[in-house]
Amino acid sequence: MQWSDLNQLDSLILETAALGASIEQIGVSGEGRSLYGVTVGEEQAKYTVVILAGCHATEIVGSLAAVAILQSIVQTPIPSVRFGFVPIADPDCLYPNAATVSSTFTLQDALNLSHERDLEGNFMADTYPECVAIRQWFQKFSQIDAYFSLHAAAPIAPGLFFYVGEPSDPPLVQRVIEDMTAIVPPEIPLLDHDPTGVAQSVLAPGFFELALSKAEPGHVSPGSSLAFVADRFQPKFLAVSEIPFAVCPALMNASLDEIHQVNTEVKHAGSTNQTLYEINLETQLHLLQSLVRSTVTQLMNS
Repeated sequence: MQWSDLNQLDSLILETAALGASIEQIGVSGEGRSLYGVTVGEEQAKYTVVILAGCHATEIVGSLAAVAILQSIVQTPIPSVRFGFVPIADPDCLYPNAATVSSTFTLQDALNLSHERDLEGNFMADTYPECVAIRQWFQKFSQIDAYFSLHAAAPIAPGLFFYVGEPSDPPLVQRVIEDMTAIVPPEIPLLDHDPTGVAQSVLAPGFFELALSKAEPGHVSPGSSLAFVADRFQPKFLAVSEIPFAVCPALMNASLDEIHQVNTEVKHAGSTNQTLYEINLETQLHLLQSLVRSTVTQLMNS
């Protein structure tokens, strides 16, 4: 998978039908683009794992990772697991961003991606037709045992972290944490605090717990996809990835404003006085694929 594959994600998704994926148009975007829901595996499978990507269209690695995981799973299905994918939640913003991406995609290019809406934060509202269509498709599943919303952190961040939804099963979460801690490259710090201040507690370095408020019966309000899935399916694992394009060690104890300042410097000037360690696409994809694979393995062993 290359950065330039962003320009052909629809084709890559549709190609998986020849290998046994079930693809349906679950709706259309505000500008009339197709929204695809893809399932792999038997409907009666013991476990169901659902992956959503692209709710923030500038966080492009999520959609690339979702398609890469789909390609892998459809080639080597896991008999007891059914997968559901929505690889591109916001095609109206993703594809204008993709049009600026080439094989020479740089950190400055990532910072200059500009088409984005907050489908994650408004997932439970009717603001965007994409969210309505995805919610309706999710409700076709009789169960969801593990759920992932794939995101990226600020392009330049102090390190790597994941959010875990509060209803997740603690022993399963701990085993996934152990798996992921073992494979994260040593040059990528696992943060010991949430730089955004959103998380309620630290489960381990790089893993922060989110409290998810329960939806009121009959009331749909702005809220995340995690809150929606948690309320309706009570899965054993819910997670959000927050992988940056580059790590800046000097930002380890920085405020959000200081992190934003470094990002702005590189966006406009292409460089900064701070030391940066870029995370290549292969590593980003490996981390996201490993998160899903570890969770599936631990789910099956639980």
